[in-house]
Amino acid sequence: MFEPTTIIIVVALFLVWSVQIFLSNQQMQRFNKRTAQLRRQGSLMAIGVAGNMYRRKVYVAVVIDDEGKVVAAEALSGFTVLANAKPVGGVEGLDLWEVGQGEPPEGIPSKTWAAIDHAAGFLRKKVDPIRAAAMERDSEEVG
Repeated sequence: MFEPTTIIIVVALFLVWSVQIFLSNQQMQRFNKRTAQLRRQGSLMAIGVAGNMYRRKVYVAVVIDDEGKVVAAEALSGFTVLANAKPVGGVEGLDLWEVGQGEPPEGIPSKTWAAIDHAAGFLRKKVDPIRAAAMERDSEEVG
């Protein structure tokens, strides 16, 4: 019915796909374990994402303390499922209402800054929903 070459190709593709799913799952578990450790450093944590399905995505976990200051931020990005989360320098100590706004600080890529803003948006809505909604309206009017 099917030629042996066709069967070998289909089986090989299935095996490669299975390995990719396994490695993606391992990466997700490592990231979840790391975010659980980060969560203990502050009072609230959120995860933001930037990018799309055709370009590389960046995931960022942002942790704030009771005063609304960033105590930790780590980014997960890379071209393979072997990438690990790495600390984002330059955001610790920033106020929640300032982080992710305007131009990124020196050394932080714009896509990472956008993911930080996405995560900070969730935190802003949790801390002060009315102020967060007003901030979103203002940014839509400007942008």
